[in-house]
Amino acid sequence: MTLLFDDDLLFEDSNGIRPTTVINCWACELPANGCPSPNSWPYYVRSVREWLEFISGHGVALFDSRRRLKAALSAYSVYRAQGPIKHRFEASTWNQNMGILAGFYKWAKDEEYADSEPFTYRQAVWAFKGQVRRGRVNQSRRRQARRRRHVPRLVPMPSASAHPGGGSGADAGQAAKCRINGTRQR
Repeated sequence: MTLLFDDDLLFEDSNGIRPTTVINCWACELPANGCPSPNSWPYYVRSVREWLEFISGHGVALFDSRRRLKAALSAYSVYRAQGPIKHRFEASTWNQNMGILAGFYKWAKDEEYADSEPFTYRQAVWAFKGQVRRGRVNQSRRRQARRRRHVPRLVPMPSASAHPGGGSGADAGQAAKCRINGTRQR
C-alpha cells in the first residue's frame, strides 16, 4: 500500500489531522471502495498527492471552501492542459484523474472530513437493454476524440509495365501511385 508522510512524520498538529493522514485513510479503504487492484493504488495516491501539492502552492487547503476549491480546479485544469509539457495531461488522463479526485472528495464528505468538493454535477439518465439508470455526471471531464471506425490505408499500385499485356513503361521513372480505399490518387 502506498502511503504519504510529511517531512516531520507527524499525523496531526495544532490545526488537527493533516491532509496526508486523511489521504492515507482513504488509500487504506481503496480495496473496499471499488479499486481492488494493488497496481492501481499508487496511481490513485499519486493523483491526489499531485492535486494537494498544486493547491498548496496556490494557498488553498485540501478541504477549503467550495469557491476556493473550484477556483483551484480551474487553475489546475489550465496547468494540466497548457502548462509545462512534462506536466500536461491528455483528455483521457485528465478524466481519469478527475474521477479519482471526485471519489476522494465523495469519500471525504461521507467520512465528514470535507464540507464541500470542487466539482459540479449534472443529472443524467442512461438506458440500456430496457433498464433505465439515473446518476450524476462530473462536469469537469474533457471531451475526447472518438475513434474512427475505418482508417484509410495507402496501398501501392503496381506500375503499368508490371501488368501482363504490357504498358508503355511510362510509369517506370515516376513514384508509385497509390489507392486510398479503392480510389486512384495521382
